[in-house]
Amino acid sequence: MTSIDVAAPPQDVQARTRAAVAPLVRAALDELPGETREVVEHALASQDFSTAALVQLSAAAFGDDDVALIAVALEFADVHEKLHADLMHRTGAREVFGADRTVSAADALLSLACARLTKPGVMLLNVALMSVVDGYVQEIGMDEDASADMAQHLGVAAAKHSSLPAAACELGALAAGATASQAAHLRQFGDDLGLARKHVDDIRGIHDDLASGRRTLPVVVAINAGVEVDGPDSHAAVVAAGGLRWCEQQAELLLARGLNHLRQCTPQAVAAGELAGLARRVTTDRLVAVVPSQPTAPAEPAASSQPTAPA
Repeated sequence: MTSIDVAAPPQDVQARTRAAVAPLVRAALDELPGETREVVEHALASQDFSTAALVQLSAAAFGDDDVALIAVALEFADVHEKLHADLMHRTGAREVFGADRTVSAADALLSLACARLTKPGVMLLNVALMSVVDGYVQEIGMDEDASADMAQHLGVAAAKHSSLPAAACELGALAAGATASQAAHLRQFGDDLGLARKHVDDIRGIHDDLASGRRTLPVVVAINAGVEVDGPDSHAAVVAAGGLRWCEQQAELLLARGLNHLRQCTPQAVAAGELAGLARRVTTDRLVAVVPSQPTAPAEPAASSQPTAPA
C-alpha cells in the first residue's frame, strides 16, 4: 500500500498547474469574440485551478503528467458550471455582465472544453455535466418542498459538486494508462473530495446563505433538529443546533474515505502526496478558526435524515 502522508506541505500544485496550462488557456481565449472573452476572463480570475490540478496529478500518479489539454478542458467545464450557478442565483457574472452574455460565455466554454477532449473524454464529461444539471433540477424542486430531508439535500450536493472533480480524476488517470480499477478509485477520491468541499463551503458561507434564505447543509441540520432559523439570531441557532460542527465532521469523514481510495489505487508516492495535500488544502485546512467551539454536545440530526457515514 502506498503511503500518502508527507512530512512537509506539498508544493503549491494549483499555482504550478495554472502556470503549466496558461499558454493553452490564452490560445483558447483567442478563439472567442471580445464580449464573450471578457466574461470568461472575469470568471477565470477567481478560479483556483484545483480541477485542472486534479487532472494533472491523477495522471502523474501513474507516470504521465502530459495531460494539459485535458486539464484545460476540465477547468473550462468547471467555469461553465459556475457561470450557470451565477445565472441560477443571480450573482457573480450575471450581476456584472447580464444573463445573455453569461449564457453565451458558458456555452462557449463548454464548446472549448469538448474540442480539447477525445470522444470517450467528451462522453465522460457529458455524464458529469448531466449529473450537475440533474442536481439543479432537484434543487429547484426542493425549494418548493420544505419537507425535503437530509438525504435529498446530500444527493443534490453530490450531483452538483462531486461530478466534475470525480471526472477530472478519472480522466487524468485513464489518460496515463491506469487500469479500470485504479481509475475507479481515483474517481471515488474526486467524488468524496467534491462533497467534502461542499460541506466546507457551506460552513464558510453560512452568513450569506442565511441572509439569502438558502437551505444549505448546516441549515438543514438545524431545521431537522427542530430549530428556528429564520429569526435575527439564525446564525447562533445553527451553531447551537450543531449544524456547522456536523458539516465539519462530515468533511473530515469524506476526506478520510477519499484518501483511503487514493491509497488503494497504488499511485506513485510523490503525486499521491500532492493529491492528498491538495485535498486537505481545499477542504479541512480551510476550516481553521471558522467553526466555533461548543462547550456542550451539539444536537444530532434526526435519525431518518442522517447520511451514511463514510467508511
